[in-house]
Amino acid sequence: MNTKKQLYRMDNDGNLTFQPLNKLHKDRYKPDSVLNYTCVLMLVLMTTIVTDFAGFSSLFSKLFYDSIVLRYISILGLILATDVSPAYLGYSLKKRACGYNVETITIIAPLVALVLGLTINAILRLASHEIAFPDLGNLNTSIIDGTAADTTSSQSIFYAIFFSVLPIITSLVAFAATYSMSNPLNAERKKLEKANLDLTQHLDQLESIVAEYDAEGNYHDRMLTEDEQKYQAALAMITGQEHEYYDHVRQRISEFLANPSATSYEVEYATRRKDADA
Repeated sequence: MNTKKQLYRMDNDGNLTFQPLNKLHKDRYKPDSVLNYTCVLMLVLMTTIVTDFAGFSSLFSKLFYDSIVLRYISILGLILATDVSPAYLGYSLKKRACGYNVETITIIAPLVALVLGLTINAILRLASHEIAFPDLGNLNTSIIDGTAADTTSSQSIFYAIFFSVLPIITSLVAFAATYSMSNPLNAERKKLEKANLDLTQHLDQLESIVAEYDAEGNYHDRMLTEDEQKYQAALAMITGQEHEYYDHVRQRISEFLANPSATSYEVEYATRRKDADA
């Protein structure tokens, strides 16, 4: 078992962070209930969005059958009004209940959008209930015409009323879920304590550096000596590589001249250059 991986983690700046502190911080703010997890809230909101998307698609596929772009723009607009707006409204009211300063426009705007979206949906449903429920028009011809017409009208109206009420239910679910499951005060407290924990660890690292500097009186001189030694070592390494390159060039020139003992100008120049550097 590698203990270093469990106890320490290297940050982007190269500093080591004591992991148990971060783990204790996460355990402290671990949700007490399954309903307090963010993923559960997202699942509820996605369910309401998918439900309304199916209902709005059945409506606008009949109204805008010849324009796909207009159809999906209308669906998106109603989803924003009937699902996103109540969720944002619930979050804003929860922030106000927690003591935050919430502007009135952030409450009025989503409320107006919600009312407009529900009203538009109800009007379109009731005005086009016969178009949006076409299957009832293909009843068996053996049924009496008057009875078939009454059945078609009553069922299409029921269909329109049902899908007018369904967005109201999903809006209430989105509002209630966001208001009850979100906790902006706890989230901000967790964020601030995590920032405070990081600053405390960084401060401890700086204090340890200062303590090391104060404990050794000649710290500055030792650092200069170490830098000089490293510089000389690097310079010696570079000089050694340069001599290797001289020997290699001298050998290749001798091979090119087909005379291993050649004393041409190039060989003599390389030799003099090597001796001068040495």
